[in-house]
Amino acid sequence: MNELPPDGRHDCNAICLGGPCHGVLTHVDQDIGILTVPVPRLSPDEPETCARYRITRERVRYFGQAEPYIALHWADPPCSCGLDA
Repeated sequence: MNELPPDGRHDCNAICLGGPCHGVLTHVDQDIGILTVPVPRLSPDEPETCARYRITRERVRYFGQAEPYIALHWADPPCSCGLDA
């Protein structure tokens, strides 16, 4: 999805768990709350939707990454973002 630079580093610090964005990496700048994450589309013809993910205290370690990711847990079913496709 997101291409990494040659050094393998990125600015993502959170990972979505469960729901339609499971495994998607993103960046979080807050400690608590709900985030809206765009759902990856399988084709350009699909409408843009988003899903809500809750920021948790849980951290997920991933091989090759020095810092653990913040776990974002799916909060509800996808909804229309109101974005133009």
